[in-house]
Amino acid sequence: MKHYTGFTLDVTMRVPKDSITALVGVNGSGKTTTFRIILGLAKPDAGTGTLLGTDVTQLPNSVKRRVGAVLADSSFDAAFTGTDVIRQAKAFYPTFNATLCRTLLTRFSLPEDKPMSDFSTGMTAKFKTIIAMSHEPDVLILDEPTAGLDVVARNELLDLLRAYMETPGRAILISSHNSKDIETLCDDFYVIDRGRIRLHETIDRLRDDYAVLMLTDDQAAELDRTHILASARVRGGVHALTDARRYYEENMPGVAVARGDIDELITIMTADQDAAPPTATESHNADAHSERNQS
Repeated sequence: MKHYTGFTLDVTMRVPKDSITALVGVNGSGKTTTFRIILGLAKPDAGTGTLLGTDVTQLPNSVKRRVGAVLADSSFDAAFTGTDVIRQAKAFYPTFNATLCRTLLTRFSLPEDKPMSDFSTGMTAKFKTIIAMSHEPDVLILDEPTAGLDVVARNELLDLLRAYMETPGRAILISSHNSKDIETLCDDFYVIDRGRIRLHETIDRLRDDYAVLMLTDDQAAELDRTHILASARVRGGVHALTDARRYYEENMPGVAVARGDIDELITIMTADQDAAPPTATESHNADAHSERNQS
């Protein structure tokens, strides 16, 4: 838990080995702060957390060297060239693979001899991810790693992350505003809203069972809300999010039903007029919801 003026972060989540987990939500929902606490860059005011089995408030260098991280607000010294950054990384990470790093820099057309100040936003995003991967860590924590990339570069970077996961025992925690990235890359995801976890779900179940019901006001008034997770008023009616698509297809045949995706899910959950800011109890129960649905 972390308290700020007008904002409290209170999350419970787990990233298992051999999986890619996403943390998704609108700007200001608490994603970057969560990442900073996990990495030991911000101290929680209450609660506990571990990274590779070690208390996040007391991470020794031996653990930090097993983690690769990219934060949206991080940067290298503007005067540093790629060669300078590689030299610095080799000094901290005994396992830093300079050959792998240079191979990836060449693959993504990133120069070693130019200062960081000459790099575009997209070049910087690719460079930071390559550096984070090049000491072959056990865990990658990536905050918006594809921001600023065109579709070709983004797909190449996602393929790079998939290749990284081919080694057993690794894990990735990632955030992205690109829902397609999340849905094609990840195994599961958490939705964070106003500092609390609203939902934990698998990508497979999102594809199979989630839907958006597009309701008129009359249909909304008569709606069986047993399987409704959130709803929001839109022009001309109500959109309701469900994790039981087939139930409503069978029992409300006159209702328009669209398959749910992460963008719709976030939009409805954050705009839900019936939901107060999620409580700590709701946050802790989010994992239980997902586990019940997967059983």
